[in-house]
Amino acid sequence: MDELTGINLNFLPDNPEGIFLVGGTVRDLLTGHCPADIDLVVAGDIVHAAGQIAEKTGGSIIDLGKKGFDVLRVASPETTIDITPLDHPSIEADLQQRDFTINAMAYDVKARRLVDCTGGQADIQQKRIRMVSPAAFEKDPARLVRAYRMAAVMHYSIAGETEAAIGRHRHLVGSIAGERVWAELVKIFSTADSSPVIMRMAVGGLLTAIFPELQSAIGCTQNRHHPFDVFEHSLRVYDALEALLTGFGDRFPRLASIAEHVHLPGHAAMLKYAALLHDVGKPATRQLDRDGQVRFPGHAAKSADIAIKISRRLRLSNRQRHVSDAIIRHHIRPLFLYLASENGSLGRNGRVRFFNRCSDLTLPIIVHAMADIMAKGESMQDRDNGFISFCDGLLDAYIAYKSRQAAMPPLISGNDLIAVFGLSPSPRFKTLLNRVNERRLSGELETRDQALEWVKACLLSEAGDQ
Repeated sequence: MDELTGINLNFLPDNPEGIFLVGGTVRDLLTGHCPADIDLVVAGDIVHAAGQIAEKTGGSIIDLGKKGFDVLRVASPETTIDITPLDHPSIEADLQQRDFTINAMAYDVKARRLVDCTGGQADIQQKRIRMVSPAAFEKDPARLVRAYRMAAVMHYSIAGETEAAIGRHRHLVGSIAGERVWAELVKIFSTADSSPVIMRMAVGGLLTAIFPELQSAIGCTQNRHHPFDVFEHSLRVYDALEALLTGFGDRFPRLASIAEHVHLPGHAAMLKYAALLHDVGKPATRQLDRDGQVRFPGHAAKSADIAIKISRRLRLSNRQRHVSDAIIRHHIRPLFLYLASENGSLGRNGRVRFFNRCSDLTLPIIVHAMADIMAKGESMQDRDNGFISFCDGLLDAYIAYKSRQAAMPPLISGNDLIAVFGLSPSPRFKTLLNRVNERRLSGELETRDQALEWVKACLLSEAGDQ
């Protein structure tokens, strides 16, 4: 191949001697994709080259270099161009230091020729991720996770010798800055069919190298309703969740508007992250009762507490931490509601309290709970099907709740608590107003006077208990 199509090179200096398109830019062009940005290697003065490119594109030059690693970026309205110096005797020697063969190709702009000394083109044709050399992972352990990210995003396989090398070097993942690991993981979670990739990471040991807290889940047996240990169950929940998300609109078409309103697809990555960690606290809470039955009292809260530490280590954003914490911490609540419904103890406010507590994360939490039950065994049992039907009804109740919430303003406010009852502002206000709101949404209270009477009775009852 002598020419690359799909890119206009008019931004380059008039004499492009020693200038090479490299890495992902070349890979994207060879696979028929438009590069998100452009990577150049320049044999010579990169400052001079950047100046000429900036002049032609109307861009500005930003120095992104770190100690021992020079990078200049030319940011223009049309594109972003990153320029690094050729620090090796030849472009071939430079390519030999890169991560994977499909990223280790260059295009010599002056000679108009492809430089492929590692077999990258053949690997593109085979849709295969293959390391340039076994030393690739020692040079940058982030490549351990990047291989699986590329496999997930590009729908490529990983060469056997490369996957074996990842397994041998998996211990190095602990030396990577958390945010670099998360940047790769979240891209895996964001693909629609990443479950096979996660399974491969688990088989090779990279998943527990990233999440050592999951190591104790391997071999942690559960009760008679769960034939799989905690680790395998978590992987199965991930798989079931992904399938549920993919077919959610077809299975629950009436929920399409609610799902869009709460941005359910946007929660997909965090739902999958939560699926992996939702039972991470089970080994620490495992108990045998007098009948020899295995129980995990408080495992949801314990799992959430452990997951918070993991999220901080990986440098998740505050919003990401909040979403994953809520899903993990409350993932058992839909099951508690179902059990209460089965034994006749679910009061009229039980569902509303759940909706109020979980707010806009109600739908993701219910979806997680459904996947959790769907992944319990090899096949669904009658009780499991009963829970799924209950969740279906719970979703209907949530639609009605959202409609009432949108249509009905609050019956009373904090000003009423001050003016009518002489209360001083305090955290107690929120508790009282939430309880009034629960009863309003369940239909128990319909007017302001009824709400005030209920608050009066509540305050008298509290005073009588003192």
